[in-house]
Amino acid sequence: MKKKNISKTKPTTLLSEYSYKESALNLAPNIFSIVGLLVAFYIGYWYAGYSKQLHENEMWFSNIQQVEREISFRTESGLYFSYYKQLVLAPTLLKGIHSLINDNLTEHLLTINILERFNIYQEVLLAAIYRILPSSIQKNWEYVYFYIDNIFGLHGAMMVTLFIAAWLLSGSPIAGLLANSFFIFHRPHMTRLFKTIPLRESFSLPFIFMQITLLTIFFRRNVRVSFEKPLLVLISLTTFAYTITWQFSQFVMLLQSFALFGVYALEFVETRKRLLIVVNFGLERLNPIMLKNSKVWDYFTQCTNLKSGKCNKCSTIISNKDRNTSSMIKHLKVKHGNPLPTGKEIGENSATKRFKTIDTFVSLERKALEKIVAKKIAKVESDTHVYKFVMTKFGYQDYSIMDFDVRLYLCNGGFDFMPFSELTDGLVYLFPVYFICMIIALVCLMVSFIESLRGAPGVLYNHPEIVFNVILNIFYAVLALSTQRMKFLWFPHMTVVAAGLFCNKNAWKWLLEKFKVNSVFIWLINHSAPIIILALLVQKKLPGMKEELSNLFQFNDPDTVALMNWINTSTPPESSFTGTMQLLAGVKLCTSRPITNHPHYENKFLRQRTKELYQIYARRTPIDVYRILRKHGTNYIILENSICYSSSSCTLTKNLDIENGHDLNPLYKVPRFCDAIKRDSSFQRFFKEVFVNNTFYVYKLLNVDV
Repeated sequence: MKKKNISKTKPTTLLSEYSYKESALNLAPNIFSIVGLLVAFYIGYWYAGYSKQLHENEMWFSNIQQVEREISFRTESGLYFSYYKQLVLAPTLLKGIHSLINDNLTEHLLTINILERFNIYQEVLLAAIYRILPSSIQKNWEYVYFYIDNIFGLHGAMMVTLFIAAWLLSGSPIAGLLANSFFIFHRPHMTRLFKTIPLRESFSLPFIFMQITLLTIFFRRNVRVSFEKPLLVLISLTTFAYTITWQFSQFVMLLQSFALFGVYALEFVETRKRLLIVVNFGLERLNPIMLKNSKVWDYFTQCTNLKSGKCNKCSTIISNKDRNTSSMIKHLKVKHGNPLPTGKEIGENSATKRFKTIDTFVSLERKALEKIVAKKIAKVESDTHVYKFVMTKFGYQDYSIMDFDVRLYLCNGGFDFMPFSELTDGLVYLFPVYFICMIIALVCLMVSFIESLRGAPGVLYNHPEIVFNVILNIFYAVLALSTQRMKFLWFPHMTVVAAGLFCNKNAWKWLLEKFKVNSVFIWLINHSAPIIILALLVQKKLPGMKEELSNLFQFNDPDTVALMNWINTSTPPESSFTGTMQLLAGVKLCTSRPITNHPHYENKFLRQRTKELYQIYARRTPIDVYRILRKHGTNYIILENSICYSSSSCTLTKNLDIENGHDLNPLYKVPRFCDAIKRDSSFQRFFKEVFVNNTFYVYKLLNVDV
C-alpha cells in the first residue's frame, strides 16, 4: 500500500483545521490588528507610569535626599547602580570606562575588570546615553531618574510582549488583556521591580519575554518565509540582550534549549526552523565573551546570515569556539543547498521516529555529562558553590559536610523551595485557569505524540508555538518550584500560557462543535468566558489596588544615612571598609570608599575572602581577627547589631560557629567578637571605636605589631 505523504496533505486535526483560515495575528495590517496593538501599547505605557507612581508612593523618592535614594537601592542593587553613577560623574565616558576596567575600589588590594566580572553593560549604555543628552534635559532629568525611568519603561515594553504572546497563542486580543490583568492584579508575585529596581533581572526579564514572543511568532506555520530572517535577527538580538544583563541567564538559556529540542524531537518544527536551535546553542556559549573578543562578531554575523533556511557553514565556526556545541550542531547539521528532511517529509516509519526521539535526548544527556566531566578535569571552580548547593538541596550531599557558602544559600529564602501556598493563595483565579488549561494541553500533546508515531499528524501538528510554550513553561515551573526567586520567571509566562490557552478560539470551536453547539453560541461562549474571569479579577483585586495607590509612605533609615554621612566627612577617601556584603554595597555607592567584599558572590577568591572577613561575627580572639583584617587591608570595620544579636534559627553567626567547629565544642569559651569588642578592654589595643548609633558600631584598626 502506498504511504500517504503527510507533508503535502492538509491535516484536519484538533486545532489546525482552522489555523490557515484564521490567523491568530495576521502579519498584514488591518483594523483589527491595529486596534489590538494600540490597546497593547497603551497598557504598556500605563504600566510604566503605574510602576513609577507606586515607587514614588512607597519611597517619596522625589522628596528625599540623594543619599537616601542611593541607600534605597539595597544589597547588590546598590553595587550595580554605583557603576552607573561612576560613569555619569566621571570627567569623560572613556575615563569612566577605564576606571571600571582597572577598578581597585570594589575588592580592596586587587585591581579587577568590572566589565568582565559583572553584568553591567546596561549601566554603561544608560550612562553613555545620559551623557550625550543636552544639558537642558539633564538639568530637568536627574541621572538617577533617567536610570529608573528607563527600567520602568522596559517593563512597560514587557507588558506589550506578554499581551502579544497571549494573543498569538489564542487568536484573540482578549487573551492579551487577560494576561496583562493576571500580571497587574498579582503584581507582588510577578516582579521585584518596586523594591529593588537595579536588579539584573529587572533588565533581563523584559528581553526574555520579548524573545519568547518572537519565538512564538517564528514557530507559527503561517509565517511567511521572507519574514523569518528578520525574526531570526530579532531573536538573536533579544537573546544577546538578556544573556549579557543577568548572571543567571545561562540557566534560562539551558531550559529554552531543552524546550527547543523537545519541539524538535516531537516533530513539530519544519527543517529550516530547526536552525534556530543552532543559533540558540551558539549564543548560549558565546554571549559571556561576546563583548570581550572582536572575532566573535564575525561568528555572530555568519551564524545569522541565513539564506532560505540554510546556514552558511556555521558549525565550522562553532567548532572553534566550543567542541560540545559543535557536536550538537552536527547532529542537526543542514548542508548548504540540501536541507535535511523531517520525518513527515520522507514518511518515516514509527520505529525510525522513536529511535530519532530517543537518540536526541540521549545526545543531550551525553553532552551534559561531557560538560560536567570537562569542568572537573579543567578544575573550573568559579561556580562550584552552585553545584554544591544544588546537590545538597536535593539530598545528594550530606548536610553535615556542607560548607559555609552552601549554608549561606540555604539560609536565603529566595533559594528555598517555593511553598504551594504561593500558587493557591497568591494567584487567585490565575492558577486554577492555568492548571486546567495545562492539563488539557498536556493530554493533547501526549495524543499528538502517539499519533505522530503512527504516521498521522498529531492533534497539535499545526501549532508548534503552543507546544513550545507549554514545554518551556513546564521547565520554568520546575525551576521556580525548586528555587523560589525564579517564580518571577515562571509566573509572568504562566499568565501568557493561561490566557493564551483559555482564550484559544479554535479550541473552543473544536470542543463545542462536538456538542452540536451552533456558531453563534460558540462565539458568545468563547468571548464571554474570559470576560467573566476579567470581571471576577476586577471585583476581587481592584479595591486593594486602589488602596495601594492611595497609601503614601516615605523612605526612612536615619541610622544608615548618619553612617554614610560620617564616612563621607570623617574618613580619608582611600580608607577601606569591612562589613557585611549587603552593607558594603551601600558604602561603595554612597561614599566611593574602597570595600573588601561585596554581594556578587560568583568568584571563588571573593567567597574565601568573605568567609575570612566574616570572622568579625564569629567566636574569635581580637588578635586573630586583627590579623585577618590586616591581611586584607582593612582600615575600618562596621558591625551591625541586627546580625550580631540575631536569634533566628538560620543566622550568619550560627553558620560561622558551624564552619569553625565551635558549635559542637561546649568547652570553647571565646566570646563572640562583635559583642565582646564593645565591653572588653583588651580589644582597645587593636581597635578604636569611632562611630556608634542604634544600628551600627564602627571601629578603626590601630597600627600594632603582631
